[in-house]
Amino acid sequence: MQFTKMMTAIDSHTAGEAARIITSGVPRLKGNTIAEKKQYLIDNYDDIRTAVMLEPRGHGEMFGAFLMEPVNPEADYGIVFMDTGGYLNMCGHNTIAAVTAIVETGMVDVEPGATEKKVVLDTPAGLIHATAHLKEGNQVESVSFQNVPSFLYKKDVKVNVPDIGEVTLDISFGGSFFAILPVSEVNEKIEADNSQKLADIGMKILHAVNEQVEVQHPTLSHIKTVDLVEMYGEPKDAGSTLQNVVIFGDGQVDRSPCGTGTSAKMATLHAKGKLGIDEKFVYESILKTKFYGRVVKETKEGDIPAIIPEVTGSAWITGFNQFVFDPTDPLSNGFELK
Repeated sequence: MQFTKMMTAIDSHTAGEAARIITSGVPRLKGNTIAEKKQYLIDNYDDIRTAVMLEPRGHGEMFGAFLMEPVNPEADYGIVFMDTGGYLNMCGHNTIAAVTAIVETGMVDVEPGATEKKVVLDTPAGLIHATAHLKEGNQVESVSFQNVPSFLYKKDVKVNVPDIGEVTLDISFGGSFFAILPVSEVNEKIEADNSQKLADIGMKILHAVNEQVEVQHPTLSHIKTVDLVEMYGEPKDAGSTLQNVVIFGDGQVDRSPCGTGTSAKMATLHAKGKLGIDEKFVYESILKTKFYGRVVKETKEGDIPAIIPEVTGSAWITGFNQFVFDPTDPLSNGFELK
């Protein structure tokens, strides 16, 4: 065996959704912000993403992030989120996973006897302030993070979707732009054995929205597409507020309730007068796992009324990987079957 480069990764999951965190082996990325570093990664090293997300090292539902030095001096680490289809500006479940990994593997110092540890991440969407809630030593029980300002961008948007017809949805921001609609709008139910059909519907909606609706973040010029579709309905568990399924990437189905999706939904409900400050909000995933949310306060993003949402969830480390890259391997950069 011969190899020209190596990468290390911490594998984990948050509420069932994979989170592969690349901790070393990525070339130095140029840029004055994490958003610029993300673009440099896209332009010059996207083969690294495909290598660690796709087969044979990954799979069609893989999700991950590159951990790196921050640009903003307030942050502990910089992070760029990725999936099998590309990159996201923010990801809640991977934030929870990354903070869990950072704390549990000793990448930040934890005071003896501490019950919590604060971690700040520099993301393409802005600074994320997170708190790891500790059991014993550096064992993380859960992570809460205050997300970037989240807001309802356009409500009751009508979109013509091939093979489905006209649907009415809201477009909201929770770190990325979401198209949010009740699952009843497409005459379906949120069930695990219905996931592939929901994925197909979600991708049709996603493509139609981006073809028919223009979006532009009011202060971040690089955020100008809808990246995810969030369908919601009545929960299975009486303790939950709603259930959702989120579709993204090349048709991936989020196993978790989606942290940015939880933020976007809370922003939507608050803008419509249906969720107050500090009011409990429990979002249930397609697997019936849960994120716990609340509206911390109201704010503005540009001229748009917004909220600061807080989301809490739990992640678990599942393994440690050391990836090698053999120049004679014709599939070293990954492949996918559709």
